[in-house]
Amino acid sequence: MRNLSLALVAALCIAASFLSCKDTYIDPAIANFTKDTTDIAVYVKNNGLVTQSASYGVRYQITQANPAGKAPAQGEELEFSYVIRSLSNTKIDSTKKDSSAYFPFGLGKMLIGLEIGFGKLREGEKAIFLFPSYVAFGDRPVGALLANSPVRFDVFLKAVRSEDAQIEDYIKRNKLTNVDKQTTGLRVSKTVSTTTGAALTDGQKVTLKYSGKFLRSGNVFDDNAKLPYDVTLGRNQVVPGFEAGIKALKVGEKATIIFPSSLGYGSTGTSNGAILPYTPLAFDIEIISAQ
Repeated sequence: MRNLSLALVAALCIAASFLSCKDTYIDPAIANFTKDTTDIAVYVKNNGLVTQSASYGVRYQITQANPAGKAPAQGEELEFSYVIRSLSNTKIDSTKKDSSAYFPFGLGKMLIGLEIGFGKLREGEKAIFLFPSYVAFGDRPVGALLANSPVRFDVFLKAVRSEDAQIEDYIKRNKLTNVDKQTTGLRVSKTVSTTTGAALTDGQKVTLKYSGKFLRSGNVFDDNAKLPYDVTLGRNQVVPGFEAGIKALKVGEKATIIFPSSLGYGSTGTSNGAILPYTPLAFDIEIISAQ
């Protein structure tokens, strides 16, 4: 069955800008909202569910509790599996067996309903979410799900990862070795080392090659494959994590450096939206020369 993970990301990101996940009143005049909530109430009764109410007409029932589990905070990575059904119990989509979906929490990259629902869960919990179309797929038909239809999600929140946990997961998945962890959270894994040469210091002009990657997808967001890149140390020309990674190396050395958003683009991300808030980053770098 076609996996609709991208739809979960993009379907209602525009609508997300008009809403928050705070409990608040919603005008029943919004198209289909009253009908959707009525249909959901009937579904709950007919299926013997015992749900709790959340904002914007969302209902949820925790089917596997884990009170000691970690609750998600803004920007943390959620790993979860899901099954989507219509209220007529037609299966619309699901994650593949033994696979997961990965999204940041609280940054408007999931359906609004999922943001609200996951805000009620902890790591290790399973739940049923029931969403009015307003906070689900809206007027977009999705597979066998008609436009303006309420929807059911059965979810398992497998993991909630802080930035540090995301970095450790990246190191493990990519089998990085000899990883030096600094007190700032920067990790440096040298892939080519040298015993000669002086340490790099402020004021030096360093020429290097680099490739910047996102941790989960591995997608390259920036590189200088065509031309070497020059940076003068101590001039705040690059983000702190990148400069600290350079200073951890000598001319001729190569490394993978990984750092949290506190050393990168922080709680705001980049102005063009290419790098989201609270995003840890990895760079493969090679020091060519210094003068």
